[in-house]
Amino acid sequence: MFRNKVSINFDYYIRDTRDMLTKGATLPVVFGTGEPQENAADMRTRGFELNVTYNGNFELAGKPFNWSLGANLSDFSSVITKFSNDNKRLNDYYVGQKYGDIWGYVTDGYFNTDEEAAAWQAKVNQDLVGSNIKSAAGQWNKLRAGDLKFKDLNNDGTISPGLNTLDDHGDLVRLGNNQQRYPYAFNGSANWNGFDLSFFFQGIGKRDWYPGANADKFWGPYSRPYYSFLPTDFPDKVWTPEKGQDSYFPRLRGYIALNGNNPLTNVNDKYMQDLAYLRLKNLTIGYSLPDHLLKRIRMSRLRVYVSGDNLVTWTKLDSKYIDPEQANAEANGRVYPFSKAFSAGLDLSF
Repeated sequence: MFRNKVSINFDYYIRDTRDMLTKGATLPVVFGTGEPQENAADMRTRGFELNVTYNGNFELAGKPFNWSLGANLSDFSSVITKFSNDNKRLNDYYVGQKYGDIWGYVTDGYFNTDEEAAAWQAKVNQDLVGSNIKSAAGQWNKLRAGDLKFKDLNNDGTISPGLNTLDDHGDLVRLGNNQQRYPYAFNGSANWNGFDLSFFFQGIGKRDWYPGANADKFWGPYSRPYYSFLPTDFPDKVWTPEKGQDSYFPRLRGYIALNGNNPLTNVNDKYMQDLAYLRLKNLTIGYSLPDHLLKRIRMSRLRVYVSGDNLVTWTKLDSKYIDPEQANAEANGRVYPFSKAFSAGLDLSF
């Protein structure tokens, strides 16, 4: 459009994936081993992709100024359309399930005092989300001030997943979805009087992530107390009576983010992370020597430039030590980190 200044490309698609290779239907425990892989599920995906570019030019100080901008945005969501799961167990696919749904518990802050915790323990059983607490020695085998308080949403006196089905999910609720939503990017370039500039930004609009048991750069000693790595801001986040409800992490207890059914291994709304981010992937600035000077040194091109990669990242992730793209790639964020890099170069043509 507008004499090729604007170009727009939009795609909307529906894709059916048939006979997905996945774990077969859950079998009785007496089967003695895990279910074999089968071509057992179908899935329908709906999505779109949008690309827009704009090219412009005008004169600045009597010299042409050329510039361009580009942007793209996409999104998709998938729904399971076939799987043998009549009871709609939540740990299996089920027909109508939105692929990537995350179920978890809802928290209600921390216990302010040991007395409040004891009164709650007499009323509501949190053992199923506190196995390490239950098995601890001495005074540590009970709920105390600073421990997480879970909401008993179905008022049955027990924090549990019920039958772990869509019809009976106890105190579980849908907390989010682990699929990337709204990945986007935009780029631009400009040149004037021998100077040139280009940039590239990239990010995603939303993705929910719950740190895995071995996300030690997030959990610190709540996962494995013997790790030597501790985030510098970690002590300020741990519950103390003075900080109370303003604390980010609960009372310090080892392994409650690592083993079995524990307050931090059970997915909950308190520590669900949004991996939305925007990153300046590249910025390059260059200068090309004008033609009349090139002729004097018998060259056809001489350009110098400086460039930077991964210069700035804006993210909602509540950790300075896990990159949002790392968390996108692996549940524990154990991926080699993205480096901030600077370079300079010289382009010569004779």
